[in-house]
Amino acid sequence: MIEKETAVCRGCRKKLRGEPYYKGKPAYDPETGERCNVNFYGGFVCSQSCDKRASLELERTMPGHNCNQDTLSDPAMRDYNRKWNDEV
Repeated sequence: MIEKETAVCRGCRKKLRGEPYYKGKPAYDPETGERCNVNFYGGFVCSQSCDKRASLELERTMPGHNCNQDTLSDPAMRDYNRKWNDEV
């Protein structure tokens, strides 16, 4: 039997309600029922902290970025602030 693919939070790896990001459909947090945001670099995130964590994890692996980087690049930070401005 083939296991159905499910959406996963890119920050904390929690299973979400919905299909994987690449299928282009929304995902929802199973605990709150709220629709999950999409990270600047793609993939679903279930919270503010997961959004920042996912972006930092990826940016730390990019050429020209420091592996100890603790702040987001300007474009990623603008996207983060735009999405979470209501809740900051």
